[in-house]
Amino acid sequence: MKLKCIYIEPNPVDRLQFLQLLKNYPEIILEAEFSNALNAIEYLNYNSIDFAIVASDLPICNVFEFVEQLKDHIEIILLTKTPMDAIKSYEKGYLDCLLKPVSKGRLKNSIDRLVNKFELQSVIREKKESVVHFKCNFKSEKVRTNNIRWIEAMGDYVKVVTESKNYMVLSTMKSFLDKLPKNQFIRIHKSYIVNLKKVINFTTNNVNTDGEMLPLSRKQKSIFKENFINFQ
Repeated sequence: MKLKCIYIEPNPVDRLQFLQLLKNYPEIILEAEFSNALNAIEYLNYNSIDFAIVASDLPICNVFEFVEQLKDHIEIILLTKTPMDAIKSYEKGYLDCLLKPVSKGRLKNSIDRLVNKFELQSVIREKKESVVHFKCNFKSEKVRTNNIRWIEAMGDYVKVVTESKNYMVLSTMKSFLDKLPKNQFIRIHKSYIVNLKKVINFTTNNVNTDGEMLPLSRKQKSIFKENFINFQ
């Protein structure tokens, strides 16, 4: 698992020493470095990361003010020379607080904890993710609904188009639609059901689904538009 981070450290000597330690962890991708929190906040307004490594002695805006200004939640590893910061970082829910100068072993413990947390979150997300079961070519198949791009009517069959392959399933469109999460999958035409997570945009006559232009019928237009606008 690769994790993206930024590093904020005003002290150039501390920064150089820590970056040498960080090179031992190829799973950690350092996206950017900053000497103050304001530039880091500006960067995070346009970029997403998994966690930030932040020194406590930042100029202008301290680490606790920095975290409070973030729009999205990210994990924080705090670097400090003040042992009392560990208590406050724990109260704030930070992943870890490391005392400077940071030792190789202490950093390893922190990175291991970080990776384990993200791996556990990934497993939980996969378990919660909806799946649909069906038979194709006499085999039982299980497909994550988020991977379905669209479903197309093919006579007595439906073609389930996914990110990796297509499946021919003996089913009516209505029967297959009933198996799928409501509000996420919408019929846009007698021959097409789309996954709203894959819809990019639409026109009067077509729906751009994952780069493919699919027909939008006059009968389904208002239903589709309402669901597309309200879909979260």
